[in-house]
Amino acid sequence: MNVKRFTLLLLLSSSVLTASFAQRSTPAKENQFKSNLWYGGSAGLGFQSFNSQSTFLIALYPMIGYKLLDNLSVGPRIGVAYQHLRTLGTDLRVYKFNPIEISGGLFARYKAFYNIFAHAEYEVASDKTPVLRAGGVPALETFIENNFYLGAGYTSGGQFSSEIYVLYNILEEGNTLQPPWSLRGGLTYNF
Repeated sequence: MNVKRFTLLLLLSSSVLTASFAQRSTPAKENQFKSNLWYGGSAGLGFQSFNSQSTFLIALYPMIGYKLLDNLSVGPRIGVAYQHLRTLGTDLRVYKFNPIEISGGLFARYKAFYNIFAHAEYEVASDKTPVLRAGGVPALETFIENNFYLGAGYTSGGQFSSEIYVLYNILEEGNTLQPPWSLRGGLTYNF
């Protein structure tokens, strides 16, 4: 299943779930449902240069959580990233690409203490990377990645709060230059 279909399916299913729950519930249950929702997200900005290639990235990662219990919540997380890539071909010309990458996933969080939480997340992401084709001319190739993150974080607490967390991708292959660790930070409302 490609990432666009997965993300669309994820968004549609959560919309249908929300709509069907709201139709069958009384106003008191609807208010309880809304009070159990929390919202969050982060933004990404990155620059890197290596091996005759440079990259600029800007990204948004919104998420919605639902509190199953006071300390346990689950929900979807999506991501949209824009990149500006420059790479050198074997003909010594600079080639430019501007891919948009989409990711989608499901997460679970458990507040172990007031400000400390555990985070688990399964994500499907599209990764577009320039590869050299015949004749030494680079072209973009799309790779679908499955990631499973486990980690912990700190939230400042309160209705509006900031958070920072560290995750380890247990599905990261050993023969890659990608580090398995990920550092994330963001803002939440009602977490």
